[in-house]
Amino acid sequence: MVKIQRLVIQGFKSFKRKVSIPLPTGFSVVTGPNGSGKSNLSDAISFVLGRTSSRTLRAKRTHELIFHGSKKKSGSDFAKVAIYFDNSKKILPLEDESVSISRRINKKGVSTYRLNGKVITRQQVIDIFSQAGIHPDGHNIIQQGDVNQIVEMDAVERREIIDEISGIAEYDEKKRKAEKELEQIDVRIREAEILLQEKYQVIEKLRKERDAALRYKKFDKELKDVRAALLWKDFSGTKRGLGNAAEKLEEKEKLMEKLEKDIKDYDDKIAKEEKKLDGLTKQVFKASEQIDVSNRITKLRSELEIKQDKIGSNRREIDRLQSLIERVSQLDTKISPAFKSVENLRGVFGTVSNLINVPAEYRTAVEVAGGGHLNDIVVDTTTNTIKCVKYLKAKKIGRARFLPLDRVRSEKKPLPTGAIKWLSELITHESRYGPVMNYIFGSTALVKNADRAGEIAKRQRVRMVTPDGDLFEASGAITGGFYRKRGAGALNEINKYLEDKKKLEKEIDSLHIQIRDINEDLEILAEKEKRTKTADLEKERIRLDESLYRLREKRKEVYERRVELQQDISKLNIQKAKLEAKSEDLKFQWGEKDEIEDDIQDYINMSVAKLKELETNAIEGIQTLGPVNMKALEEFEMIKTEFEDFREKVDKIVDEKNSIMDTVKKIEKKRKETFIHTMSSIANHFREVYLELTEGEAGLELEDPENLESGLLIKAQPPGKKLLHIDSMSGGEKTLTAFAFLFAVQRHKPTPFYILDEADATLDRENTKRVVNLIKKQSNLAQFIVISHNDTLVREADQIYGVSMEDGESKIFGIELPQAEKMIEKEKQKNN
Repeated sequence: MVKIQRLVIQGFKSFKRKVSIPLPTGFSVVTGPNGSGKSNLSDAISFVLGRTSSRTLRAKRTHELIFHGSKKKSGSDFAKVAIYFDNSKKILPLEDESVSISRRINKKGVSTYRLNGKVITRQQVIDIFSQAGIHPDGHNIIQQGDVNQIVEMDAVERREIIDEISGIAEYDEKKRKAEKELEQIDVRIREAEILLQEKYQVIEKLRKERDAALRYKKFDKELKDVRAALLWKDFSGTKRGLGNAAEKLEEKEKLMEKLEKDIKDYDDKIAKEEKKLDGLTKQVFKASEQIDVSNRITKLRSELEIKQDKIGSNRREIDRLQSLIERVSQLDTKISPAFKSVENLRGVFGTVSNLINVPAEYRTAVEVAGGGHLNDIVVDTTTNTIKCVKYLKAKKIGRARFLPLDRVRSEKKPLPTGAIKWLSELITHESRYGPVMNYIFGSTALVKNADRAGEIAKRQRVRMVTPDGDLFEASGAITGGFYRKRGAGALNEINKYLEDKKKLEKEIDSLHIQIRDINEDLEILAEKEKRTKTADLEKERIRLDESLYRLREKRKEVYERRVELQQDISKLNIQKAKLEAKSEDLKFQWGEKDEIEDDIQDYINMSVAKLKELETNAIEGIQTLGPVNMKALEEFEMIKTEFEDFREKVDKIVDEKNSIMDTVKKIEKKRKETFIHTMSSIANHFREVYLELTEGEAGLELEDPENLESGLLIKAQPPGKKLLHIDSMSGGEKTLTAFAFLFAVQRHKPTPFYILDEADATLDRENTKRVVNLIKKQSNLAQFIVISHNDTLVREADQIYGVSMEDGESKIFGIELPQAEKMIEKEKQKNN
């Protein structure tokens, strides 16, 4: 065990000159009059071991520890204290067998520590000597009043002594640090959770946009696949139609050749019969006076028949031309199966394309701007519209878009500067269809060209279309490029048909006048012929007339069949031309693909009605989605990854929090175990020490055994008395019990030396003897340095040191027991 060899003091408090005090093992007593400075020895030891509080060293300020002088003696410039320890057993982590520790302080309060002459820090001093159980604030140094303080302190303060001895302050510090970290982590978690919630809201918004984008892609793909399938069906159907048209045209042309031959044969027969009739007529004319009349009648009848035939032929041609005009004038739209099924229902007027007339120069613009609306079905009321929808649904025919006149409304907007007119002002229709036509075409302005549309678009958001079919949406989208159209030929064709029709009508009027004049002439000549008939010749002539009539009728039938065939051939040629143009257009749209892609194979096997239904559903699905953020597909995955990474970080923080909480629990558990162990050890020692001192029983317990923060109760039962709390004991009993408690603490945590500064002041002789006996017993294991002027205690000391005061300076000397008794007696008389 490390023991003090000697104490050297210079300039410290009342010790001006350098004093070296040897301190052998065993029980040493320092005695002397009150005020002589004997307690300064205890303060000196505390000072050099590293106590920093000037109040515990009985000084207001640190520099007051320096000898301040007296009337006859000047003050010191510094205070220095050194202790020499025996380290022969190498308990201190040093190789030297004798170790010195010194502390010097100047008037500025600057303190310097040295270990074996080398400057070190206070913390180094504490760290080195703590390994020998020596601490600057250890309970082995009991200063004046410490015993009374134990008596006077409350239960919680007593329990804090156990805390200090057990070292749970270290656990408390760890716990405080852990709880502080826990608070910081809680703040981080709260902040992270707020950010996590914000990111969650962002990702949920993006998730919805992503889902909408996925649905859009699904609808868009289905729409493309369906349209591709429709295109293929249309393309393949057009090819078949073109083949059928070519076959029919070939058949019709062969039939036309036959009819031409038949007409020629009839013409030849008629010519022969007419030649016969002419010969017979000449005979009749030669034979009778009626030759001239009959000749004229025959001629007039022939002219009349020719003109009537011509009128019939002209009327048929007029009907054919009118049909062609109507067909060429109509927009190139298809009649859907849905419209065909409801066109005869009540309140159905027709499709938009059938209800409007469009000038030829604006056909392309109207076709592009109207788009799918050209096939919309116009109905008078919403009620009848619902009936049509139910009818389509019940019959499973398909879907169609209806425009009820009583519900469709549109707002009239100012025409943009630079535009020609609204499209609704360029088409003609019945006035009752005005709301529908304004709804479809009233918000689309016709502009001169794409450049003009671009200029207007910079100033104003409006839907525009050019005569060439370039479409500028109000949203900013632009659709343009090459548009396959009929061109100016359609207009020229219509004008030619109208001109031919007008000529034919004029010719019919002229023929009617000629027929009227011929009939009048025939009436006059018929009267003359009756009076001059020749029977035989007339019979022959009648036979020939009948033969000619039959021949002419047959020729007429063949001719009419030829006219009809010509019309059919013309129609087939037009149809074939359309199909060829359409086939070229579809071939361009389809591309050079030789095989059908797998994606549309299933759609190819569906009916057109089913495909149209799917197309409508896909379009409606896209329209229902509204604006779609396609970037959300990429942004969602990126933000989701960031969110997952951030959530992992939050989880790690939470794991860290849980780890710290586990650490706090472990610290608390260890703290509790350490405290209980220390409490149990000190309680056992307390019971033993109290038994040695008084032969009584004593114990320690917490006010609340379940709460380590509750107060410490000291109970003792002196011999022949009942069990008492320390607060209920007499003064001597309290002091003796406090001594027992302090000695119990020292036994639990033994140190190489103990210093008791007048700890026995309140003890009577008998109790002093008990304390002395205990000290003597313990002095075999450790050094005891007791500062006292109690003669009972002094007599039992192994060494006695006397302290006196001269001119404000303390002096120390070794004395024999009689001298010590005299000094004590003198001190008693002085006090009395």
